[in-house]
Amino acid sequence: MATLGTGAPKESTEWDDILKAKGIIPEKTPEEIAKEQLTEIVENTVESYDPHERKTVDELDEDLDEADSDEERILQSYREKRVKQLKAQAMQQKFGPGVQYVPAHDWKTEVTEAGIGIYVVVHLFQPSIEACKLMDARLLELSSKFRTTKFVKCKATDAIKNYPDSKCPTLLVYKEGKVLKQLVGLGPYKTNTPVAEDIEWVLGRTGAVETELDEPPSASTKRFNLKRF
Repeated sequence: MATLGTGAPKESTEWDDILKAKGIIPEKTPEEIAKEQLTEIVENTVESYDPHERKTVDELDEDLDEADSDEERILQSYREKRVKQLKAQAMQQKFGPGVQYVPAHDWKTEVTEAGIGIYVVVHLFQPSIEACKLMDARLLELSSKFRTTKFVKCKATDAIKNYPDSKCPTLLVYKEGKVLKQLVGLGPYKTNTPVAEDIEWVLGRTGAVETELDEPPSASTKRFNLKRF
């Protein structure tokens, strides 16, 4: 289909091209081309118009009650399609915003058995450690941005007996009961005061979040500082 305003005419026959080349019939003016394109767009829009496309499930149910057998089959197909769309939308915002506290006795249910295809980011923390408080704040930001990832936290010594404070904060990336990555302390983020994007970049490398960052935030910061001098 031609795009309005591009000046691309409809296809012509070989005979038309010969006649135009000899000046027997004139080339179409831009106005004629635009008019043809507009007509084509309108015709295609009318042909592709679907009166059921934007109906809710309840509206489709009402139509089903009044439909004959042929219509019922078509409407049932629309209904199933709409239900799938709604389920997909719900999955895209399944978790958060917020970092859920998980006591050790709920670990299996909330983490190991979180579900097929679900990434779980677990923060092992100690309440008195400042770096853990910072990590909590950053994960809260990420939980609002990545709603298909489950963000939880558990007191480190509740999850793992005698877990050393020196290793907190620790992030564990789970998927379907398996630990994909352990991120111990703040070292993985290349800074003692990571921003949300620093953590997003590292988690993105594990697959836990679908980041659009194409490089570590620290790399762009370094380039900016170099340009200043």
